[in-house]
Amino acid sequence: MSVRALQLVRDPEIAAEISAHLVSLERLSEERGRRVTGLAALDQLLGGGWPRAALSEISGRRSSGRTAVLRAALEAAISAGESTALVDVGGTLDARAVPMSMAAASPGPPLLWIRCDAGQALKAADLVVAAGGFGMIALDLCDARLRIPDAAWMRLRHAARAQGTTVLIASGARRVGAFAAAAVELGGAPAFDTEGRPLFARLDVRAQRLRNGRSQPQSSIDGKQQTCVSLAFTSRS
Repeated sequence: MSVRALQLVRDPEIAAEISAHLVSLERLSEERGRRVTGLAALDQLLGGGWPRAALSEISGRRSSGRTAVLRAALEAAISAGESTALVDVGGTLDARAVPMSMAAASPGPPLLWIRCDAGQALKAADLVVAAGGFGMIALDLCDARLRIPDAAWMRLRHAARAQGTTVLIASGARRVGAFAAAAVELGGAPAFDTEGRPLFARLDVRAQRLRNGRSQPQSSIDGKQQTCVSLAFTSRS
């Protein structure tokens, strides 16, 4: 409703009540723009988080932090009251950890978990996005080597845009290309405690922004755009 339309409402109390429920176009665009990643440094790198209503890509070799970044995004979405789904090719989700870290933030089922083989993964993601009602969907292709035609990514991007869903695709190498609104490449190395027997201490990850198509403020150091950030994940992350 425009300001001119409000002026035509004769009852001032009704006009005030309507005005209180109006959302400005600027605020609406801001709310629709990004979903937080769950990692402050990555939010800063991407100008606020993963793009809404779009595809985003996370690539990196095994043990580079892909699963940890996906899980952080899903937990952040659940904490914000969003419905989420994970299409899991590699069986990377530890279901025993879900009640502790994710379910506490949601009164209902916190996560739709779909385990399938690589050949069915994209079709499963298509069906979940088309069903509607999901704020974030993660497609974990693990290290599967698939030949996915451009038409499939175009169809998934169109569905995500229509439903307002953030779709995260994680794989060992870049696959989505120009159909991704944002792309981050990860490189990681485990660190071990040196006292006594070597025990895993943390995973040190370098996240590089390869693509961030939508116009958003970018992080900078001394006036220069920052394209990389460091992340660290422990066994409790």
